[in-house]
Amino acid sequence: MRERLRFLLIYYAFWVVFFVFARILFLAYHIDDSRSLTLEQVYGIFRHGIRMDLAMAAYYSLLPFLWVTFSNFIDKGVFQNSFFSYTFILLTLTNLIVVADLEVYNTWNFRLDSTPLKFLSSPKEAYISVKSSPILRLLLSYILLLAMASIIVYRIVANKIYDWKRIGNFPFILYGLIMSTALLLPIRGGWGREPLKQSSVYFSTRNFANVSALNAPWNFFSSLLNRTSVNENPYSYLPRETLDNNLKSLFSRSENTDKVIRTAEKSNVLLILVENLTGKVMDFRYNDVPVTPYLNRLKQEGIYFENMYAAADRTDKTVVSVLSAYPAQPREALSEFSDKIKKLPFLSSIFNDQGYSTQFYYGGDVSFLSLKPYLFASNFEKILEKGDFDGADDLSSLGAPDSTVYRKFLDDHGNHHSRPFFSTILTLSSHEPYGIPGSGLFAGATVQEQFYNSLHYADRSLEQFLEEARKQDWWDNTLVIILGNHGHKWPETGSKVDNFKVPMIWTGGLVKNGFTVKHVYSQLDVAATVLGQLGIPSREFGWSKNIFDKGTHPWAFFVFNDGFGYVNDRTPVLFDNVGRLVMDNPEAARSKELEAGKALMQRTYQSFLDL
Repeated sequence: MRERLRFLLIYYAFWVVFFVFARILFLAYHIDDSRSLTLEQVYGIFRHGIRMDLAMAAYYSLLPFLWVTFSNFIDKGVFQNSFFSYTFILLTLTNLIVVADLEVYNTWNFRLDSTPLKFLSSPKEAYISVKSSPILRLLLSYILLLAMASIIVYRIVANKIYDWKRIGNFPFILYGLIMSTALLLPIRGGWGREPLKQSSVYFSTRNFANVSALNAPWNFFSSLLNRTSVNENPYSYLPRETLDNNLKSLFSRSENTDKVIRTAEKSNVLLILVENLTGKVMDFRYNDVPVTPYLNRLKQEGIYFENMYAAADRTDKTVVSVLSAYPAQPREALSEFSDKIKKLPFLSSIFNDQGYSTQFYYGGDVSFLSLKPYLFASNFEKILEKGDFDGADDLSSLGAPDSTVYRKFLDDHGNHHSRPFFSTILTLSSHEPYGIPGSGLFAGATVQEQFYNSLHYADRSLEQFLEEARKQDWWDNTLVIILGNHGHKWPETGSKVDNFKVPMIWTGGLVKNGFTVKHVYSQLDVAATVLGQLGIPSREFGWSKNIFDKGTHPWAFFVFNDGFGYVNDRTPVLFDNVGRLVMDNPEAARSKELEAGKALMQRTYQSFLDL
């Protein structure tokens, strides 16, 4: 009997040690972040994270404990094979989660959850987009980890079970049931009032220290189980009166707008959303060479908004925030909720009603971004995607390069005279895996150099396009808006807030004089600002501020995975809703900016639920 009870303890201990080793692997993989941790923070990662390791080990061990408890009734060969098979399947799945989690955090700056599963509906595009990841290194890590763990498990199972002798059912079954029941304690997270959750292992104001304490499989499965629960507001921070007072002051306006563009009888609007165009790359030099030389010049000639912020960190969220001026959600993408989409306002619909022709151009597959239902509901007269461009169906890239998409736009608008147009171009070439035609400017094969090469190509393609567009008869009556779709982690500045900064430049024949807007604004403000310049009512876009309204207050709000950021001209605030703590800037914990951010998070998410 003792050997079987000892076996249960060894099996449970194996999983605990495995998860501790997985945490060490996570810290080693992100060694640059780990180097900045103090010894106290490293200790805290393991001290707090062990609770989640014990819980996940208990989940994995519950069935084996019961299996061993009733092993007297099972043939030894069947028992041994089934036990090892169960464990090997778990190891295979768990290793996949652990290894994928390494690169997910590297790319998206959050631990693996159910988010990547949405992209599996387009397997080809999903494969291509991860090609820039160090697949060989990840694959070797997976094989090595799986092989080592499997050998240990086989030795535990084969060597121990083979020597078991038959024992009496009583009291062993009683002891086995007691030990199985005891696993519910670590599963719950201890004797405390609340069961184990993400915030249970958070202990620091340093975000990397907190997320390192998470158990990768626990975090993934928890997200998977809770992904369909979208009926309660987890961001209820403030009482009604405080909430209303904050929002009233944030959205003040005077209805008196400064005109910064020429008025024309047929004013065209061309909106270009450039993938991964972070504000940090403006005037940035890599190896003493500018990455975006054309944009650096263009911002001197046009209207440059140097403190714009993306509404979120993913394309499927930011496109909705720009074209519908609707705030993004931390964990969900509104584009996935067809019943809610139809209740949104759309810039394309507004321009349709004004007699405009409307088009959306994207060189990739809109299904991959989960944008197809949204775009179809938005009433664009024409939606062009991957299959509409020659040579776009290439396994080496996600679709048509920027130059091909721009050429298609010029061909479509070469003899455009009858109606003004509102057109949106969503670029692709600077999306992972950063595949561009020909060789890049920067020598080297690192992912970072590929990223800079893709932005340089995007910059050059944009230059060629706009130079050709200036020759068209519609140019003089056109407002061209160049806007970063969302930010990026490179080039690194040490500030997470900077990762959401995107440039916006207004150019085209309608721009009277160039100048720089230094105040803080958001992608959400594009809709009301553009409509205000054209004299078109924007009352449908309640979350959008008219930047050139003299009563508008400068601020931006954005979300990330279960958190938000609020920025004004004074203080940036990042708030992690899991740990309910301010990130990177503890001094902001009692600021008015934090209260304003909480008010926006609470009301915007409630609005999403009420759609």
